[in-house]
Amino acid sequence: MSPDDRRRKLKAETASVGKFALVGVLATLTHAAVAGGLLQSGVLAAFPANIFGFLVAFGVSFSGHFFWSFSHLRQKGTAWKSMRRFLVIAVSGFALNSAVLALWLKLTPWPDLAGLMFSIAIVPALSFLGARLWAFSHRPAET
Repeated sequence: MSPDDRRRKLKAETASVGKFALVGVLATLTHAAVAGGLLQSGVLAAFPANIFGFLVAFGVSFSGHFFWSFSHLRQKGTAWKSMRRFLVIAVSGFALNSAVLALWLKLTPWPDLAGLMFSIAIVPALSFLGARLWAFSHRPAET
């Protein structure tokens, strides 16, 4: 690989980290706003509100990452495969998020809303690694 190729690759990877962070922040804010709004309005308790917030945020997250964060990795015909893979990562992150929330609700006297926000905030780094290295990464032979 030539030095120019390395620089281009590094630039693309660095940009994908920044884009992933921005999309992640938007998805996290979506999750928090939807779940928090449902909880605070009394429409749903913390757990169901968290599930609904996750589902809405998944749409925001996948779309942003597929069409923007990792667009340099996208290949024709990989959308459904990427979505399935990213769903595995997102559900795994959600399971971790839910376990933390369950522990918070059971073990602390602090407000449910604080536990909901804390549990939402802990997953992003693990999600980036899974998304970059597996969900949106396709070898040409896989298309």
